[in-house]
Amino acid sequence: MKNQELFKIANIIEERKHELARQVKGEEENEEATKAFEELYQLFADGLKNGKEETVENVTEWGKRIGKLSLEYGGKLDESLKETSAFRDTLWDTIERIMKEEDFSRDTVFRVARIIDPLLDEAVYAFSTEFVDSYKETLDKAQEEFLKLSAPVVPIYDGVAVLPIIGSVDENRAYYLMDTTLKEATKRQLSYLLIDLSGVAVVDTMVANSIYNIIHSLELVGVKAILAGIRPEVAHTMVSLGINFSEIQTYNSLQQALSTHVFK
Repeated sequence: MKNQELFKIANIIEERKHELARQVKGEEENEEATKAFEELYQLFADGLKNGKEETVENVTEWGKRIGKLSLEYGGKLDESLKETSAFRDTLWDTIERIMKEEDFSRDTVFRVARIIDPLLDEAVYAFSTEFVDSYKETLDKAQEEFLKLSAPVVPIYDGVAVLPIIGSVDENRAYYLMDTTLKEATKRQLSYLLIDLSGVAVVDTMVANSIYNIIHSLELVGVKAILAGIRPEVAHTMVSLGINFSEIQTYNSLQQALSTHVFK
């Protein structure tokens, strides 16, 4: 008898899933989102019929898939969680009406809750973690692309290239500059690399040390590094930091360095 009551509730949810999914979205028409909520209502109907343990894996898969899709479609986590709250309210309002219409026992309410609530919690958890993980992955890819663009080794002549450094240099970028520069210098068989610092606004100890390390690492692979675009205040900072650039050729502009070493 008790299982029959659960089956009846499940069948009614299954029959009304499209209507219920549209109630969650309200006036906002979104076919993809409506379809996703239909699938979730179906999963809860399955849970009432087959049990929580038999359904939880499918609910987890649903949460992960929809979490990733939500981010791809430009969704926001807080708005999605509000819709989850609306889903919970709509689902329980429906179950409450069914219980009253069919005059089911109080025990059935508790049995339904022991199945529905853990499954919904799992759906929210899987959705949220996948959304956040996908968001972090997107940020990591964006940062990687930015770093690639921020360390361009530009060949200008046979065996000669320019590395323009623009903007601030943090620890991550300093590491990427070192790695990319050495790889590109070896790949392009460079003899000279002109490092243009005219776009660097601030030179602190870390930046100066990073440049110094790049220059000496290049020497180890047979590439002569030349500093260009050093403004007076940057030169003063380097000296005050106690970093010795006396053995490195420096020029106050890239044009001057090119005139001396390339177009002489």
